[in-house]
Amino acid sequence: MRQRLGQVAVALKHRFWLVASIGIALSVAAAVAAIWIFGTYSNPTGPAEVPPQAPASASEPTLVSVASAQPTPVETHEPSPFAGIAAPPAVPPPRAGLTHHSVVAGEVLWQIAEQFNLRPETILWANDIQNPDLLLVGQDLLIPPADGVLYTVRPGDRLSDVAGRYGVEIQAVVSANQLEDADQIQAGADIFLPGGRPLASAVSTDASASAGGAGDEQAAAVVGPPLPLPDNIDELLGAGWLSAQHVTNLYKSADPRSSNLHQLPGGARLERLSGFSGGRIQVRDPGDGRTRQAMTGWVDAGDLDVGHAPATRQLPQAYPADTAMDIFHVFAPYRSQLDGTPFAEANCGPTAVGMALDAFGVSVPPRQLRAEALDAQHMYGNGVGTLITALAQVVERNGLTAIDLRDDSGGLRRWSLDDIRAHVREGHPVIVQVRYRSLPGRGGAYYFGDHYVLVTGVVGDGFLYNDPIDIDGIGWDRVISGATLRVAMNASDQRYAYSAVAVTR
Repeated sequence: MRQRLGQVAVALKHRFWLVASIGIALSVAAAVAAIWIFGTYSNPTGPAEVPPQAPASASEPTLVSVASAQPTPVETHEPSPFAGIAAPPAVPPPRAGLTHHSVVAGEVLWQIAEQFNLRPETILWANDIQNPDLLLVGQDLLIPPADGVLYTVRPGDRLSDVAGRYGVEIQAVVSANQLEDADQIQAGADIFLPGGRPLASAVSTDASASAGGAGDEQAAAVVGPPLPLPDNIDELLGAGWLSAQHVTNLYKSADPRSSNLHQLPGGARLERLSGFSGGRIQVRDPGDGRTRQAMTGWVDAGDLDVGHAPATRQLPQAYPADTAMDIFHVFAPYRSQLDGTPFAEANCGPTAVGMALDAFGVSVPPRQLRAEALDAQHMYGNGVGTLITALAQVVERNGLTAIDLRDDSGGLRRWSLDDIRAHVREGHPVIVQVRYRSLPGRGGAYYFGDHYVLVTGVVGDGFLYNDPIDIDGIGWDRVISGATLRVAMNASDQRYAYSAVAVTR
């Protein structure tokens, strides 16, 4: 009996360990399955919080063939770290009537204009300021309610005629000035013309006359018989804005033999300047950022008609400085990164590269540039930013040259403002890494990371740039002071502070 009980005990002991072993195996299998499920479905495109730039200590990526590149991942439902970059800025409440502002120490014109959501020239015109760099502490500035000009009514003026000359809508003038009767404006009264700009001085309609300011060299270039004048020549010379009736040429000078700068599409809006010679009128073309660079030139009077002024937010920030012929300006056709693609919010780098390539006539689709950049850095995902080193490789991959990315030691070069100016003067657009919130007008954005812009021009001590983000207005020919650009470069990820790369053939 005792022997049989012992045999039963041994059997039970073996069964216990067998059951325990099976239980442990099942638990391990369940744990492995849970880890696999979590890893597969919780993060399908890589880390959710990948910063705009990879760590400086990351191994240097190499560019592989586009044919073997991993395709750009499909759209995911995870929040993008770039989500705030596409949020429209807060719209300040409208102001009624004129206000005053007292200049404080350290303020510059651009800061004051940004504070009131105005273009700087609006403040210049309202206060008859000749030099915007000579604001005095305590100086009282008259601040209009919106962009435009103040006009002093002259005897015999009718509001419809005034609005027509400045190319603005009469109803907008009535609303801005709270007029009860548009036909009852008194001589000597000041009225505000929203969207208006000061008119160029009227000139003689004599076909052989040349206006002051047109330039002796341009006047001397006129040869041969003058062009026939249209019947509405007086209206054209009295208007602030003109439109091209059909496709016509914008010429460098009033000489009919001069080479044309570019063609104007029918309906293009042109600001009239004071030049008039040989049947041609001097105009300023704001361009369109994509096919026409902003510039000044001459157009046959017979090809023009009286036009309407564009809304001030339809003009680039640099206008009219970007039409000057003596500034260094590289024309890089504009691209917006906000093109509806799944990776749009994170695509400032490839978009900047696309604009730089277009400056040299090389057009590459955004999706291809995106795939090449991600492939170059071996980091994938719709919410992944791009390394400036990868962008340089994409430039090289498409037949152009990326220069001055690195210093003599092989590290990333620290660019100065003079370096950027020198390259732009050589015709090289420059891709610059900056902190997004440090750019003009971006201080209130809900995106706190880095960003790329393409510097295309030099104006005084400042720069013109194309910004791939255009949620807050025209993205091309924006203006940034040298001091602000330096701050924006320094405020970027310190491993990439003052990084940039120039593009050339």
